[in-house]
Amino acid sequence: MYSSVPYDHSVLHDISDEVENSINSDIMYSDCGISCSDVYNAISKLASHKNDGKYELSFDHFIQAGADLSVYIGFLLSAAISHGTVPTDFSVNTILPIPKVKNASVSSSDNFRGIALSSIFVKLFDHIVINRFRDNLCTSELQFGFKNDSSTHMCTMVLKETLSYYTHHNSFVYLLS
Repeated sequence: MYSSVPYDHSVLHDISDEVENSINSDIMYSDCGISCSDVYNAISKLASHKNDGKYELSFDHFIQAGADLSVYIGFLLSAAISHGTVPTDFSVNTILPIPKVKNASVSSSDNFRGIALSSIFVKLFDHIVINRFRDNLCTSELQFGFKNDSSTHMCTMVLKETLSYYTHHNSFVYLLS
């Protein structure tokens, strides 16, 4: 940056002051920066004994790490936002087959469903975005997953209650999934 302008002490001093002011102000962080407290709060939301699949990084590595790690992850995610690109490994998922019925045949592919294990960094970024923009994110009252104080188990309960209501009133129930 300094070699792109003519060497003039006052011009360089003005540039240096401008850079220092933007680094020390909240303007940079409010636009695209992720602070270490953002990362630290996101790490606190991770569940123990889980991993990302590809690199076998455990959530526990991040949970048990010192606060210094939050600073570096904040730099990494801030750089990804400001440059508009992410490392290719952020988009890699590991599909893990989970048996639907434990007592059924494990040799049948119909007995398995796949879950995707994504990068821990992506999970942290998700937590940060949801936390930062919670008030601006509008979802339907029928949305149960990926919301605070909500669970897909609640959706299952609503379905069961609806089915129970109509069957107890001798009515037909049609379901499309």
